[in-house]
Amino acid sequence: MNPCTVAPLQKKFLGSLLLLIVLNALVKPAWIFGIDRNVQNITGFAEYGRYFAMLGFCLVFGVLLDPGLNIYLNRQAALQPSDRVALFWDVLYAKGFLFVLYGVVVGAFAWAMGIEDLSYLFPFVVLVMLLSLLGFLRAYLSAAQQFQQDSVLSVMDKGIVIVGVGAMVLFPDLIGPVTIHRFVWFQSLAIFCSILLAWGFIRRAVHGFGFRLFRGFRGELFRSSLPFALNNFLMTLILRSDGFLLERLHPSGAYEAGVYAAGFRILDAFSMIGSLVTGYLLSYLARHWPDKLLVEPSIVIARRGLICMAILLGVAGSVMPSYFTDLLYHRSDSSLVAVMWAILLALPGLSLVSIYGTILTAVGHIGTFIRISSSFALTSVVLNYLLIPTLGALGCALVAVGVETAYAIALLIASRRLTGIGLHPGEGLAYLFTGLMGFGALRIFVYLGANPLFAIGMTGACMVGLFYAILRIRFQLPGWEEEGKH
Repeated sequence: MNPCTVAPLQKKFLGSLLLLIVLNALVKPAWIFGIDRNVQNITGFAEYGRYFAMLGFCLVFGVLLDPGLNIYLNRQAALQPSDRVALFWDVLYAKGFLFVLYGVVVGAFAWAMGIEDLSYLFPFVVLVMLLSLLGFLRAYLSAAQQFQQDSVLSVMDKGIVIVGVGAMVLFPDLIGPVTIHRFVWFQSLAIFCSILLAWGFIRRAVHGFGFRLFRGFRGELFRSSLPFALNNFLMTLILRSDGFLLERLHPSGAYEAGVYAAGFRILDAFSMIGSLVTGYLLSYLARHWPDKLLVEPSIVIARRGLICMAILLGVAGSVMPSYFTDLLYHRSDSSLVAVMWAILLALPGLSLVSIYGTILTAVGHIGTFIRISSSFALTSVVLNYLLIPTLGALGCALVAVGVETAYAIALLIASRRLTGIGLHPGEGLAYLFTGLMGFGALRIFVYLGANPLFAIGMTGACMVGLFYAILRIRFQLPGWEEEGKH
């Protein structure tokens, strides 16, 4: 690619990424900590734990709704713009069939695993179906390089829920109390509104977009997307199966699932940020690979941003876990504090999985990704099965830390070997040193009695400054080449 075109393309990518981050920085915290957290506090840990387990159960089987079609659509539509409209309708018709299959399979497995109240499960099934349809439309917009519209859609459903459920929280006597049943259905309504808006964006943005008749199922579509489907299932199994296993295997399963959900909420919030960033990277890399001159700066910015945020949260969770439990849940019992302390240590690994998993997917090394994912999915399920009966929610948290860290290292090594994009040992040491110094600095702030938010903010600023100071020194040392051999 002509170097003169690199800067404008990077500017468009980074500008859209900035909009994405700003919108999500405004909306997602209000959703996670203002709405979702309050729903747990109002309904109770046991009732919310049951909600968390059922949602995780339905999300694991979500691979049937999206057997890799969204990733396949994102990648292929970016590579073949002329075939974009036909591909859209082929995938949409296929999804209609998959909706029916998903409902049947989830119902059958729920019955087999002893979930007797299928009416309780039904709203979760509808919610996950609508999430899948919205994800499909957003993948299509992203492939069409309509990043700003995708940014709006990334927060619209949460914004609607904030208004609606927020009114229930603030005015229960006027609107009615918050219940899990109402919470799930209101989420579905908000997602449906976002789907309507996404449809309008597509019709406006894609030239020649119009209705196409069903041309029959294309075996090629499913064969091409099957590897993506399998890997999506394995990754969801790693991240989401623990809550359901906890609810099923522990004597106080629903309550323990609620305790784990309280810590997992921060992990989930971070994974949302990671998925939004890597969603951009996927189509961007697929379209411009192997032009490393163009793609590497975006990879580096995404990697450093995610890892620095992850290290700061991990340090804060290690030093002051009870601050988070008091702030969010107005309680600091030992089991909740222990889970909060442990689970935040999984964030650095989760950030690396997001970056290097996306690289392997975008450049076509999905087979390697699947082999790595399958190993760690099996490890996660086995370890959870062994630790849950005795350790409960803490066992799930410890498994998450170990599995995500090892998973990240394996993907990083594979990416460096297959694509040449890895992580220079010097930069890895810079992350480690920055984290240790941040841990020490925050301990000092706490010892001096500083305001917790001020302490975390100052620690974060010092960590970022220290990290980039180390990188600046790095470029002046022999053998520490700039990006491209990182």
